[in-house]
Parts: sequence; structure tokens; C-alpha cells
Amino acid sequence: MAFSIHKANQRGVAEHGWLHSHFSFSFAEYYNKERMGFGALRVINDDIIEKGEGFGMHQHRDMEIISIVTQGVLIHKDSFGNHGEVHAGEIQYMSAGEGVYHSEFASKDETTALFQIWIHPNQKGGKPLYNQRDFRDVTKNNQWVTLVSPDGRENSIAIKQEAFIVTTELEEGKTISLASSTPNRGKLVFVVEGSIEIDGVVLEKRDEVQITESKAYEIKALKPAWVLVFDVPMH
Repeated sequence: MAFSIHKANQRGVAEHGWLHSHFSFSFAEYYNKERMGFGALRVINDDIIEKGEGFGMHQHRDMEIISIVTQGVLIHKDSFGNHGEVHAGEIQYMSAGEGVYHSEFASKDETTALFQIWIHPNQKGGKPLYNQRDFRDVTKNNQWVTLVSPDGRENSIAIKQEAFIVTTELEEGKTISLASSTPNRGKLVFVVEGSIEIDGVVLEKRDEVQITESKAYEIKALKPAWVLVFDVPMH
């Protein structure tokens, strides 16, 4: 479908005691043949990690991995010597390339919440890359802010794919335009918080809509809303 709604309660769920996850697409023990990704976008995991807990050293390769931290602090270490803290409002990027080992833990002081996003790269192999960016002081009120792009435009994080992640924080009653998709591209609109209306459809917290038609839309905030949009190649 050119305009496909997926509700928050349709996502996969995993409970591990220390880790509470919701999966937009098939991941780990959650498998849904109808939900294997959206074009180059492979994973949107909505994770809550209990304080002091986390993922021990494990390997990835040939994947662009973006972590949007929404609460607490994520502590990162990897096999290339990168070690740092990613705070709520910051974004971490890792290009796994030919292979990298890494660990991610919540701080010992508080629970950490994040979105873990995987995007297929447009080239395989190569040296792994690491970056992080602080967006806490960037004004997102009623305007689009680019978080991730192919070329690092507008001080965004550059990744190895013709993909964009943009965000906005809408005040109640405000409207923002969503440009039409070009051929062979799609947009996934994800409501992080709040409530919006798009094309007459109401989306609540953690709902999403996938759009593959060449049509512009208006997004209206029915109450204060935080929205992410993933703009990706569909091949």
C-alpha cells in the first residue's frame, strides 16, 4: 500500500528483565514476514535498559547503526578504541563496515531509553566509523531538523546511505508540511510522543505510517508531538 498505518500495539515485544523492547520490524525472536523492514531501513527498536545493565561485546558488520537516546546515558565501547557517553538528546552513529565489536550499557545511576535504528549501507566493507552529535540545543519547535543524512548537511551525522532522519517537535494545533517522496523512495513517519493527524488519520504515541506515493502531506499536532521521519531508498 502507498499509505500504510501500523499501530504501536502491533509491534513485536521482548522482555528480558533488564531489557524491555518493542520492535517495528522482525528482530531476534520476533519474526513477522510482513514486517522485514522498509526499503533500506531494517530496524527500529524501542529499547528501555535498566540501570547498570546492557549489551556486552558483540559483533556487527555491513550495517549503519544509529542510536537516538531519549532518557538517561548510554555508555559505549568498541574494538576500535572508541569509548564515550551518549546522553539523552544526543545521537550515536556506528558504521559497522567490515566488522566491529561493541558494547552498550546504561549508566549505573538511571534507566536508559533509546531508539536503535539499523539502515542497510550502500557499500559493503570498509573501515568501521563512529560519531556522535549533541542536538539538545538545536531548536526543533515547529520545524524540521535533519539528524542523519548522506552528506552531513545542516550539521547532521553523515552515513553511508542515501537516507535521512529528520525530526520536529510540534506545538498543539501547529501544522508542518511533509514533502512528496521521489520515485523509488519512501517515508516512514513515527510518532515518538503526542498525537498527530495526517491525511485524516490520527496517529498516537509510537504509531507509524509508511508512505511510498508521490504526494505531499500536512502533519497537524492534535496535542504536543515529537515526530521522527525516515526518508529512505526503497530498492
